[in-house]
Amino acid sequence: MENIFRRMNLDTIGIGASMICAVHCALLPLLFAALPLLGMEITENTVLEYCLLLLSFGIGVLALGQGYLRHHRRLSPLWLFVSGFALLLAGHFWTETAAWEYTLICIGAGAIVGAHLLNQRHRRYCRIHKHH
Repeated sequence: MENIFRRMNLDTIGIGASMICAVHCALLPLLFAALPLLGMEITENTVLEYCLLLLSFGIGVLALGQGYLRHHRRLSPLWLFVSGFALLLAGHFWTETAAWEYTLICIGAGAIVGAHLLNQRHRRYCRIHKHH
């Protein structure tokens, strides 16, 4: 199992998961607005929301933990990820207006993507300069 994680680029997967989450959060309200026009009604899919949050968190912990422990020993990607995930959670669970919800979710997803990009950059720099 460990070899699978070494071969996979978890940061790229994490970026993809965060982008899927952001697109889901941005497009879902548009979909909800359009469905009644087509005679269809659905409610929010909280299971999907929780699954996307868990996926994003799990991949982030694996990718950033691996980067920190095995490569660069820099905390900046971890702090950026924790901040971004806190904003995601705040947007999902502690906001009362849709404008704040989407703002916090977008900033949080952006911070998570930034954490993965920073982690990749640190890993690449350490590999080039043989710091691991």
